[in-house]
Amino acid sequence: MRAEDALQLPFGKFLYGDLTPIAGGTRFGTAFVAMTLGFALVSALVFLAWLTDRTWPLWPALALSLAFASGLSLSGHSAADAGSSWLSQLADWAHLAAASLWVGGLVQLAFVVWPLEPELRRRAFLRFSRLATGLIVVILSAGIYLSVLRLPRFEDLWTERYGQVLLVKLALVSVALLWGAAHHFLVRPALERGAPLFARLPRSLAGESAVGMAILLAAAVLVDSKPPPQPVPQPPLAQQR
Repeated sequence: MRAEDALQLPFGKFLYGDLTPIAGGTRFGTAFVAMTLGFALVSALVFLAWLTDRTWPLWPALALSLAFASGLSLSGHSAADAGSSWLSQLADWAHLAAASLWVGGLVQLAFVVWPLEPELRRRAFLRFSRLATGLIVVILSAGIYLSVLRLPRFEDLWTERYGQVLLVKLALVSVALLWGAAHHFLVRPALERGAPLFARLPRSLAGESAVGMAILLAAAVLVDSKPPPQPVPQPPLAQQR
C-alpha cells in the first residue's frame, strides 16, 4: 500500500522490478528501499530466534530496527524542509524510536506477556515502567523541539492543517501520559511492596496500548501533512535603501 501511494509503483513491480530509478532518484525512494529490505532482514532474525528458541538474534534485530527507522527521519520534513539540520533529523529519529519502543512495549505487555507468561507479569511490568519513564522524557523533549521548529507562529496550531493534526496528536499524548502516570505512581509502588496484581490491570494496559496506537496513526497523518511555510526574513531597511 505504501509503495503504491508514495512511489506510484505496484507492489509486485516493487518486489520484482528494477528499483534503480527509485533507489537513485529521490531521498525518499532511497530510504524506502533501504527500510523495506532492511526490515526483511529484521524479520529473518526474529524468525531465527523463534526457530532456534534463542534470544540472542533479537538484540541485533532491535538494533537494526532502530537504525532503519532513521530512514523516515532522513527523508521526511526534518530533512527536506526549510530550517532542517542534522539536529532536527536526530530529534525526529529519537522521537520516532522512543515512541515505537513505548507503544510496542505496551502492546507486548498487554497482549503477549499478560495472557501467555503469568510468571513474568510482575517483573515485566516493573521493568517496563522504569524504561517508559526515560522514553517519555525523550518523546516530549524531541516533540517540543520539532513542534517549535515546524510551526513558526503559535496561531498555526489552530489555523493550519498541520497544526490541527498536531493538536489531535497532543491531546492523545496527554491522555496516554495521564494513563501511564497512574500506572507509574499508583500501580508500580504497590507492586514493589508485594501487593497482588490488580484484576483490571490487563484492561488498563490494553486501553493505554490503544491510545498509543492512535498516537502513531496521528503521527502518520502528520507525516503526510505539509508544515506551514517558514517566514522569509526581511532585509534591513538600510539595505533596502
